[in-house]
Amino acid sequence: MAAGSGNGGGVHAQKVCGFFLQHKGRPCRMLVKAGRRYCGQHLVEENSEETTGKHKRIPCPLDPKHSCFEHRLDHHLTICNARVVTDLPHLRLNCNLRVCGEYMPAKVSLSSLPDEVLLAFITKLERIHADAIDAVRESIMCLDAVEAVIAECCGSPSMVRHLRQTSSLLAHLKAANLLDTATNSTCYVEFGAGRGQLTKSLTEAVTDISKALFVLIDRGAQRYKYDTKLRYNQSINVKRFRVDIQHLSLEGVEGSEDYQHIVGLGKHLCGSASDLALRCLCQHPGMQVVGVVLALCCHHRCVWDSYCGLEVLQGLGVQPSEFYILTALTGWATCNSKDVPSKEEMTSEPRNTDSFGMNASQEKHPELLSPKETMTRKNLVDNRYTRLNLAAQHREEIGRKAKQVLDYGRMQYMREQGFECSLVQYVAKDTTPENVALIASRVPRPCRSRKQE
Repeated sequence: MAAGSGNGGGVHAQKVCGFFLQHKGRPCRMLVKAGRRYCGQHLVEENSEETTGKHKRIPCPLDPKHSCFEHRLDHHLTICNARVVTDLPHLRLNCNLRVCGEYMPAKVSLSSLPDEVLLAFITKLERIHADAIDAVRESIMCLDAVEAVIAECCGSPSMVRHLRQTSSLLAHLKAANLLDTATNSTCYVEFGAGRGQLTKSLTEAVTDISKALFVLIDRGAQRYKYDTKLRYNQSINVKRFRVDIQHLSLEGVEGSEDYQHIVGLGKHLCGSASDLALRCLCQHPGMQVVGVVLALCCHHRCVWDSYCGLEVLQGLGVQPSEFYILTALTGWATCNSKDVPSKEEMTSEPRNTDSFGMNASQEKHPELLSPKETMTRKNLVDNRYTRLNLAAQHREEIGRKAKQVLDYGRMQYMREQGFECSLVQYVAKDTTPENVALIASRVPRPCRSRKQE
């Protein structure tokens, strides 16, 4: 499509990108260079006849989500953030993936399942939950050091919610006696660290900061990191590694062997990242890993080759072909978390055009509607869940049961590895709908007397 000029009040002299964003139903609004039709992100869409070989852009072979100049491809591959670096001591390729056989179940969407298959699996899930899964107990705690920050906080409600979660997670570490670095020197590993807010609060909670090592793990490059400021404090020993947990070996983390204990923690570690973190900790040799506190979330992103409780699921009667049905159902737990009317609560009677945001032209020519608007109209007329008598509240309950089944598999895996493990609701649901944390502590081995030997 031809690029248009800037909107009213904007820059009229410069053109905007002519690439049409199908998922948004509108053109890209980024500015373009003189003589170009597309912005830098979409320059790859230009035909080869319209570009010289010197300036032609191609999708990156390592990650097609971004592009690079063709004549600089070799150089780009040496610096691309998507490249896998293998010559680092803490990195071993796929060391935390489960060894899979030839069978790999196909991912399925709920919309592709026949009604009878979906209803049959929901019945099966509810039976498994009733027979084997205990209710997740509420255990909301707070740490004085973080609560003091909350009391003085004048930031956004979002910041307060994050701090409340941090307060409870660190309080659970304290309750498990995992913050006493004065007695036992400890290496703390935060998985999926992001900006490192959790570690920043952790540095203020340990009993002796000189006997602690703080390791932050994240596969992405973050801006405005808290640990950047922590490095100015000479008494704080902090390291950050940019690596996917799938390839992380704690044995190769320099300096970790000098500490008596290793403790893993994470806040909102999405899907398979939680399983990879648990496997990474359990595969560390010896008894150095003594505890784990992980706030779990995004169960719909669990995958077959990393989930650590497959044997437990199969023992409950979940077939391999049903794994991705189970993960897909977990999305129902949070899809109705906001105070908005669900689709089945909205009438399918004819509405005025204002409710769809339609103008007179769209009213006369429905083909001008974006795909999102077309899908909305279709859902209002024919809603599958209304027909199957699956109300929003019932679906949310089913989603939570699916999450608890997956978390039960993780809990049993940790118990098999020698940990006391439990699941708790560490904050209220109105703080975050993803309010379940896995708490694990190493079971001390009984000392054998000389007579027993």
